[in-house]
Amino acid sequence: MASPTTRQLADAAYLELSFQAVYAMRQGNVLTARPGAPSDELAVNARRLVAQSKFLVSFLIVLLVLGSMLTLTHVVERFFLAGPTIVPLPLYIATVIAGLLLLEMSFLWMVGLQSLPTYLSSQILPMLESLPIPEKQLDRVALLVVLRLFDAPALTALVLTPLALGIILHSVVLGLLIVPGVVCVVLFSIALSLRTGRFFVQRVQGSRGGFRSTVFRWAYLLLWAIPAFGIYGFVAFSFQILYGLTALAHTAPGSLGALLLAFPFPFGVLPVLGLSGPASLAHLPGLNLPAVLAVAAAYVLVAAAVVRWLRTAPRELTRISPEVDAYRQRVGAGLRPVPPPAAVLIKDVRTASRTPGYAFLILLPLIDAVVIGFSSYFGTPGPDSVFDLGAAAVSTTALLATFFGPAFFATEVMGFSYTRTLPLSHRSLLVGKASLIVVVYLLASAVVVGLTVLRILTPLLFLAFIVAELPGLVAAAFLEIGLLLRKAERTGVPISMLSSGAWWTTTVALPGIVIAGLPIILFLALRSTGVASALAFVAMGAFALVELALFSLLALVLPGRGRG
Repeated sequence: MASPTTRQLADAAYLELSFQAVYAMRQGNVLTARPGAPSDELAVNARRLVAQSKFLVSFLIVLLVLGSMLTLTHVVERFFLAGPTIVPLPLYIATVIAGLLLLEMSFLWMVGLQSLPTYLSSQILPMLESLPIPEKQLDRVALLVVLRLFDAPALTALVLTPLALGIILHSVVLGLLIVPGVVCVVLFSIALSLRTGRFFVQRVQGSRGGFRSTVFRWAYLLLWAIPAFGIYGFVAFSFQILYGLTALAHTAPGSLGALLLAFPFPFGVLPVLGLSGPASLAHLPGLNLPAVLAVAAAYVLVAAAVVRWLRTAPRELTRISPEVDAYRQRVGAGLRPVPPPAAVLIKDVRTASRTPGYAFLILLPLIDAVVIGFSSYFGTPGPDSVFDLGAAAVSTTALLATFFGPAFFATEVMGFSYTRTLPLSHRSLLVGKASLIVVVYLLASAVVVGLTVLRILTPLLFLAFIVAELPGLVAAAFLEIGLLLRKAERTGVPISMLSSGAWWTTTVALPGIVIAGLPIILFLALRSTGVASALAFVAMGAFALVELALFSLLALVLPGRGRG
């Protein structure tokens, strides 16, 4: 019998990786066979769900590219090229293109942060190590599996970015000039994902339990939020970044030149050179043509070195082990019984602290709150802007927490199994999960208040927004989680499988977003008609309380074993 090819081994390994990502069998998930179902139904379903997730990620990259290209249209350019602060056209175009590359890099890095823990926990490569497969073939298999994690979003960036740039600049050649930059972005993103994945396995995944260790893990995981913060920060402060670069051109041209040589700015300058020629560098003081070409070539050489490193890095990553302090001994084992909902909440926080993908769901609303808070310092808020800032802070925080709420059930693998054997009711599970959403909302709101209180001395208005929206947020959480629990109870499908599917996650999240957003929409509508702020807050809070009263019934009538 002929030995399997590298492609065949990689296909089998990727199918197993997809299966583990969806069904989490190694984490204790229990599958319920559907009577009369085809033998390959689970494998087909795993492929379909992973393909859905890739499609959503690729679609977000499409939005990034199209949004960046819109900023290169004359309608948007005129806001920067005219007015009290005029941004030179070459600097504007180079910054927009470099910003797009930076956003794509951050987004692909986040894809790696989400996917690599599953790649490591699936234990696929260690299993292949025991087979009579040559070392070099194992390296190629590991590399192909990792590349499959990035294939759809990476191809979207590689194809769409030069195509869109060529169309918006009316030149195929100018579009092709960005290709080296996109290739470097993809390779650097994969390399960053592997390096941070190694850091995660060694320093975070194997750390001990307990409050102090949990805080320690979250401190490390904050580093993983840098890509998301970069995306939010670049979009939120795009005006300030462009005006700041323009100011540097006048006051410190040498500093501007050094900054524009940092990655990925040289690749943003290349299309500008093709568009306007070397004369365009006159608007980019501190830069010269040899420096731009030399630095861009150096980045390409670094990318070539990354390609060589990637030949063995994915396999080496699967062979490292956590660095656990073997000499540290725990004295005693104090047990502190807590109510079932609190136990669910504590378990989710500790699970998320060991899983970057779930930690990101908690950190994203907090990052959004930090960006909104900082934006108040760089802007020029007036007396009435507190309503705009308050509505923006509360609505985005609530909607983000609500949208990602169902995803927290992906951590509920063993927990859902407990509900079948232990006296843990669905009601306790619902309250515990809803509590996590509420905690994220309150923390993010506190961040906004803390960052804006010195700039806008009206903290009571922020607190009024937070309190008035809170019942609506709880109502949305009850609705989302209740829908998932009812579906799982009716079909017998583990709830972690429902929440891993893009279709069910979106279907459940959309009604929750509507419920969470209606009180804020009501407040803004009343304010626009001239209703006093106090009455608008009262109406907003009353409407949210009505929502909570209606959807609390869903929690009270949920079926399930046990009490609590």
